[in-house]
Amino acid sequence: MSAAKKLALIAAGYAFSVAGGLAAVTVNELRMPADIAQTSPGMVAFGDMILFVLAAGFFSLAPTWFLLKLSVEKAPRTLLTTELLIAAMGPVSWLAMTALAVTTPSGGPSLLNSSQAVRELLGLLIAFGAIPRMVFGPVLLVIEGVTFLLVREGIARAPCCGDVDGPRSAKHVRVAFGGGHPPLNACR
Repeated sequence: MSAAKKLALIAAGYAFSVAGGLAAVTVNELRMPADIAQTSPGMVAFGDMILFVLAAGFFSLAPTWFLLKLSVEKAPRTLLTTELLIAAMGPVSWLAMTALAVTTPSGGPSLLNSSQAVRELLGLLIAFGAIPRMVFGPVLLVIEGVTFLLVREGIARAPCCGDVDGPRSAKHVRVAFGGGHPPLNACR
Protein backbone atom coordinates (compact mmCIF):
# COMPACT_ATOMS: atom_id res chain seq x y z
CA MET A 1 0.00 0.00 0.00
CA SER A 2 1.38 3.43 -0.90
CA ALA A 3 2.13 6.10 1.69
CA ALA A 4 -0.55 8.38 0.21
CA LYS A 5 -3.19 5.68 0.63
CA LYS A 6 -2.06 5.06 4.21
CA LEU A 7 -2.27 8.78 4.96
CA ALA A 8 -5.76 8.91 3.46
CA LEU A 9 -6.88 6.03 5.69
CA ILE A 10 -5.31 7.69 8.73
CA ALA A 11 -7.10 10.96 7.91
CA ALA A 12 -10.37 9.02 7.57
CA GLY A 13 -9.67 7.47 10.97
CA TYR A 14 -9.26 10.92 12.51
CA ALA A 15 -12.47 12.07 10.81
CA PHE A 16 -14.29 9.10 12.33
CA SER A 17 -12.74 9.98 15.70
CA VAL A 18 -14.17 13.51 15.52
CA ALA A 19 -17.53 12.06 14.43
CA GLY A 20 -17.40 9.66 17.38
CA GLY A 21 -16.72 12.55 19.76
CA LEU A 22 -19.61 14.53 18.31
CA ALA A 23 -21.87 11.48 18.59
CA ALA A 24 -20.93 11.05 22.25
CA VAL A 25 -21.76 14.69 22.95
CA THR A 26 -25.06 14.39 21.06
CA VAL A 27 -26.08 11.31 23.05
CA ASN A 28 -25.14 13.11 26.27
CA GLU A 29 -27.24 16.14 25.27
CA LEU A 30 -30.24 13.97 24.39
CA ARG A 31 -30.10 12.11 27.72
CA MET A 32 -29.71 15.27 29.81
CA PRO A 33 -32.80 16.55 31.63
CA ALA A 34 -34.01 19.92 30.37
CA ASP A 35 -33.94 21.59 33.79
CA ILE A 36 -30.22 20.86 34.21
CA ALA A 37 -29.43 22.13 30.71
CA GLN A 38 -31.38 25.35 31.38
CA THR A 39 -30.11 26.14 34.88
CA SER A 40 -26.37 25.88 34.20
CA PRO A 41 -25.66 26.01 30.48
CA GLY A 42 -22.02 27.02 30.99
CA MET A 43 -21.27 23.94 33.05
CA VAL A 44 -23.10 21.77 30.52
CA ALA A 45 -21.02 23.28 27.69
CA PHE A 46 -17.80 22.65 29.62
CA GLY A 47 -18.87 19.06 30.29
CA ASP A 48 -19.65 18.62 26.60
CA MET A 49 -16.20 19.91 25.70
CA ILE A 50 -14.50 17.51 28.12
CA LEU A 51 -16.63 14.61 26.85
CA PHE A 52 -15.75 15.47 23.25
CA VAL A 53 -12.02 15.60 23.98
CA LEU A 54 -12.12 12.28 25.85
CA ALA A 55 -14.25 10.45 23.28
CA ALA A 56 -12.41 11.81 20.24
CA GLY A 57 -9.08 11.12 21.95
CA PHE A 58 -10.07 7.53 22.67
CA PHE A 59 -11.27 6.93 19.13
CA SER A 60 -8.12 8.52 17.69
CA LEU A 61 -5.78 6.06 19.41
CA ALA A 62 -5.78 3.68 16.41
CA PRO A 63 -5.12 6.32 13.72
CA THR A 64 -2.38 7.82 15.90
CA TRP A 65 -0.72 4.40 16.22
CA PHE A 66 -0.72 3.95 12.44
CA LEU A 67 0.47 7.53 11.89
CA LEU A 68 3.38 6.98 14.27
CA LYS A 69 4.30 3.70 12.57
CA LEU A 70 4.19 5.37 9.15
CA SER A 71 6.20 8.37 10.37
CA VAL A 72 8.86 6.14 11.92
CA GLU A 73 9.06 4.19 8.67
CA LYS A 74 9.15 7.15 6.27
CA ALA A 75 10.51 10.17 8.19
CA PRO A 76 11.97 9.22 11.59
CA ARG A 77 14.25 12.26 11.90
CA THR A 78 11.43 14.69 11.18
CA LEU A 79 9.18 12.91 13.67
CA LEU A 80 11.79 12.94 16.42
CA THR A 81 12.64 16.60 15.73
CA THR A 82 8.96 17.55 15.93
CA GLU A 83 8.52 15.65 19.18
CA LEU A 84 11.64 17.26 20.62
CA LEU A 85 10.29 20.74 19.80
CA ILE A 86 6.91 19.90 21.33
CA ALA A 87 8.64 18.55 24.44
CA ALA A 88 10.73 21.74 24.69
CA MET A 89 7.52 23.79 24.57
CA GLY A 90 6.47 22.30 27.92
CA PRO A 91 8.85 24.20 30.21
CA VAL A 92 8.48 27.33 28.07
CA SER A 93 4.69 27.07 28.48
CA TRP A 94 4.99 26.83 32.26
CA LEU A 95 7.36 29.80 32.33
CA ALA A 96 5.02 31.88 30.16
CA MET A 97 2.06 31.09 32.42
CA THR A 98 4.12 31.86 35.52
CA ALA A 99 5.26 35.17 34.04
CA LEU A 100 1.67 36.01 33.26
CA ALA A 101 0.44 35.13 36.75
CA VAL A 102 3.21 36.74 38.81
CA THR A 103 2.78 40.36 39.82
CA THR A 104 5.95 42.39 39.50
CA PRO A 105 6.96 45.25 41.76
CA SER A 106 6.40 48.75 40.48
CA GLY A 107 9.03 49.74 37.92
CA GLY A 108 9.97 46.10 37.20
CA PRO A 109 9.44 44.26 33.94
CA SER A 110 5.77 43.62 33.38
CA LEU A 111 3.45 42.71 30.57
CA LEU A 112 1.54 45.89 31.30
CA ASN A 113 4.59 47.92 30.19
CA SER A 114 4.63 46.20 26.76
CA SER A 115 2.84 47.45 23.69
CA GLN A 116 -0.70 46.35 22.92
CA ALA A 117 0.47 44.25 19.95
CA VAL A 118 2.99 42.32 22.09
CA ARG A 119 0.38 41.65 24.77
CA GLU A 120 -2.15 40.42 22.21
CA LEU A 121 0.43 38.17 20.54
CA LEU A 122 1.51 36.76 23.89
CA GLY A 123 -2.13 36.17 24.81
CA LEU A 124 -2.70 34.24 21.57
CA LEU A 125 0.44 32.17 22.10
CA ILE A 126 -0.60 31.34 25.63
CA ALA A 127 -4.21 30.53 24.68
CA PHE A 128 -3.41 28.41 21.63
CA GLY A 129 0.09 27.14 22.48
CA ALA A 130 0.95 27.07 26.15
CA ILE A 131 -2.34 25.98 27.67
CA PRO A 132 -3.06 23.15 25.19
CA ARG A 133 0.55 21.95 25.53
CA MET A 134 0.16 21.78 29.31
CA VAL A 135 -3.27 20.12 29.16
CA PHE A 136 -2.20 17.47 26.66
CA GLY A 137 1.20 16.93 28.27
CA PRO A 138 0.45 13.38 29.48
CA VAL A 139 -0.87 12.41 26.04
CA LEU A 140 2.26 13.78 24.39
CA LEU A 141 4.39 11.85 26.86
CA VAL A 142 2.68 8.60 25.83
CA ILE A 143 3.10 9.46 22.14
CA GLU A 144 6.79 10.13 22.69
CA GLY A 145 7.23 6.84 24.55
CA VAL A 146 5.50 4.86 21.81
CA THR A 147 7.62 6.61 19.19
CA PHE A 148 10.83 5.75 21.00
CA LEU A 149 9.72 2.11 21.23
CA LEU A 150 8.89 2.03 17.53
CA VAL A 151 12.19 3.67 16.59
CA ARG A 152 14.09 1.32 18.87
CA GLU A 153 12.33 -1.68 17.34
CA GLY A 154 13.30 -0.49 13.85
CA ILE A 155 16.92 0.06 14.89
CA ALA A 156 17.09 -3.34 16.57
CA ARG A 157 15.83 -5.04 13.41
CA ALA A 158 17.96 -3.06 10.97
CA PRO A 159 21.27 -4.97 11.29
CA CYS A 160 19.45 -8.28 10.89
CA CYS A 161 17.85 -7.26 7.60
CA GLY A 162 21.15 -6.42 5.92
CA ASP A 163 22.53 -9.92 6.44
CA VAL A 164 20.42 -13.07 6.73
CA ASP A 165 22.75 -14.46 9.39
CA GLY A 166 22.53 -11.31 11.51
CA PRO A 167 25.30 -9.01 12.68
CA ARG A 168 28.86 -10.31 12.92
CA SER A 169 28.91 -10.48 16.75
CA ALA A 170 25.74 -12.58 16.74
CA LYS A 171 27.38 -15.02 14.29
CA HIS A 172 30.31 -15.51 16.68
CA VAL A 173 27.99 -16.14 19.61
CA ARG A 174 26.00 -18.72 17.63
CA VAL A 175 29.15 -20.50 16.49
CA ALA A 176 30.60 -20.47 20.02
CA PHE A 177 27.48 -22.00 21.55
CA GLY A 178 26.65 -24.35 18.69
CA GLY A 179 23.56 -22.49 17.47
CA GLY A 180 22.34 -22.65 13.91
CA HIS A 181 21.34 -19.90 11.55
CA PRO A 182 18.32 -17.74 12.42
CA PRO A 183 15.13 -18.48 10.52
CA LEU A 184 14.71 -16.44 7.36
CA ASN A 185 11.45 -14.87 8.58
CA ALA A 186 13.16 -13.37 11.66
CA CYS A 187 13.81 -10.22 9.62
CA ARG A 188 10.58 -8.54 8.69
